[in-house]
Amino acid sequence: MTHPTSELKYRPDIDGLRAVAVIAVVLYHSFPTWFVSGFIGVDVFFVISGYLISTIIMGQLERGSFSLADFYSRRIRRIFPALTTVLLATLLFGWAVLLHGEFRQIGKHVAAGGGFVSNLVLWWESGYFDNAANTKPLLHLWSLGVEEQFYLVWPLILWLLFARRMNFLLITAVIFVLSMAANVLSIDTSPSAVFFSPLTRFWELMSGGVAAYLHLHHRPWSARQQGLASGAGALLLLAGFALIKPQMLFPGWWAALPVLGAFLLIMAGPGAWCNRLLLSRKAAVWIGLISYPLYLWHWPLISYSYILFGEKPPYQVKFAVVAAAFVLAAATYRLLELPLRAVTDKKRVVGGLAGAMVALSVAGLAISAGMVKERIDAHGADIYLNALNDSDFPGPLFVPLRHDGITFQKLSSPGKGLTVFLGDSVMQQYGPYVEQQVREHGAQTSSIIFATAGGCPPIPGVIRLPLAKFPRCRQAVDAAYALAAGPAVDTVVIGAAWNGYFQADNSNLQIDDGGARLTFPQAPAMEAAYQSLQRGMAALRARGKRVVLVLQPPSGDAYDPRRMYTGSRWSSIHPLPEIRAVALDRYQADNAAPLARLRAIAQQTGAELIDPSQFLCAANACPVLDASGQPLYTDPIHMRPAYVKRAAAYLRPAIDARG
Repeated sequence: MTHPTSELKYRPDIDGLRAVAVIAVVLYHSFPTWFVSGFIGVDVFFVISGYLISTIIMGQLERGSFSLADFYSRRIRRIFPALTTVLLATLLFGWAVLLHGEFRQIGKHVAAGGGFVSNLVLWWESGYFDNAANTKPLLHLWSLGVEEQFYLVWPLILWLLFARRMNFLLITAVIFVLSMAANVLSIDTSPSAVFFSPLTRFWELMSGGVAAYLHLHHRPWSARQQGLASGAGALLLLAGFALIKPQMLFPGWWAALPVLGAFLLIMAGPGAWCNRLLLSRKAAVWIGLISYPLYLWHWPLISYSYILFGEKPPYQVKFAVVAAAFVLAAATYRLLELPLRAVTDKKRVVGGLAGAMVALSVAGLAISAGMVKERIDAHGADIYLNALNDSDFPGPLFVPLRHDGITFQKLSSPGKGLTVFLGDSVMQQYGPYVEQQVREHGAQTSSIIFATAGGCPPIPGVIRLPLAKFPRCRQAVDAAYALAAGPAVDTVVIGAAWNGYFQADNSNLQIDDGGARLTFPQAPAMEAAYQSLQRGMAALRARGKRVVLVLQPPSGDAYDPRRMYTGSRWSSIHPLPEIRAVALDRYQADNAAPLARLRAIAQQTGAELIDPSQFLCAANACPVLDASGQPLYTDPIHMRPAYVKRAAAYLRPAIDARG
């Protein structure tokens, strides 16, 4: 490494770039249908952070003054004041307005935020049955987790490169390529892992590190080069905002647009035309100065607005939330961050901040463990609250099975035969029943494979949007049909949330039909899907398979435990008057079209048909609650495991051992 030609100087244009990033994120979170690509502001933050921190570390290494203890002390003084304040405020407000399960989750997320592992916790939680992102007030701390995990290793890498006089650009390029490759190669199969993992995000922060190295160790660019870099960087950022959409798989290759754009704007320097005329304006610089507390405050406020006002908070609430975020951010900066920076006893500040963070994390763990009760009195609504998110798939007897790059679940039995359950989460809900039968009856049952994917219609050619949440629906369904067609398989049981796919407004479903991409709920798309399902079932029958088509169990809002209680989060929650059953004839009338078409497909393909309503309902009544008043469903379409175990006997003939 050569001697630096310059040291870090304050650059107002970088604060302006911070302003662009944070405004993009705030607008996206506040008005997601207006500014759909604002989430790429986080990627801009990563580059800025990598540049500033790397510049400081490299300069100190050159002067022989670098210390890991001093580095982390500076990080604590920079990050902890606003973060501890926001964590405490979020926790206290959560105690006031959250229900039991929600309060326990916020406790877990406070502990994760305090330990800078929010990204890992959210990665672990991600899945089809995960809570909506809007109901997680500390969701945004995932990016802070990625940053701090990066800074656990990056200072050590820089120290090693400096101490051994190794080629910085070569070693950095190798790490950069490995991180970028992990990002690009895994985005199709593991989008949640790629989004939250530090390993697939390091290249973004390292881009800032490369900019720092080039500024410190290479001759400055000419004015013309700076101008070109500034313009190109601005265009790349604009291209990112124009082209990147939430339904895309991200980061992947698309993240290169905001990352390279930010890199070029930083490399251009404060004198370049875009940096000087736009990014260095007073308003932009001021927003940049409060960008960190603004980022921390904005999402808890937005999330609580969704929790309190429902899926679509009024626009006046949204505007009020944005204004409140700016006020709180400015107050945090002026009244907390600046005064603490002026304190001369740094050790005392660090000790106090670290102690506060540890205390918050311990409190979060206690709340997560149920040791602290929320304020709201449920007044008998607990049985409905406890029914939410009650699922058990895969159970302990299942083992993963890979087929064509997709992971399914297998349940082995000493009995002869192999049955494949093919479908979505509505088919997965039968897992507890099947597992119970294998455990209790052993050789009398066949082995079973659940070739299922939550949220993915078991119809060849159908694509589920957004791809970020359902990246491999089509591949999973293709793999499931290929597995079901194998010579070892005797019986194929196909089931799904048919009523929702074919009856509701499903513009998030598409199907490829002879090269044309058709979108639901348009009639041509629905017809193409019915025909595709029929062809798939007919192909299995042609291979000698016993095919069983399972209609969707009775479903609807009346089954949703969330509709069984009322009250105010500001006071208390009360159960509503009980609706113990819904009328079978009304359910059948509401879903007449898909029910009739699926019956016809079963008849035309020679498949057996199972209608769960004939077993779950009696005297024109389909129960919503059991005899003790417990909800039978966990949401509008999924039955609870305990109910499935005692009520799904209609599936037993499909899993009987052969011969």
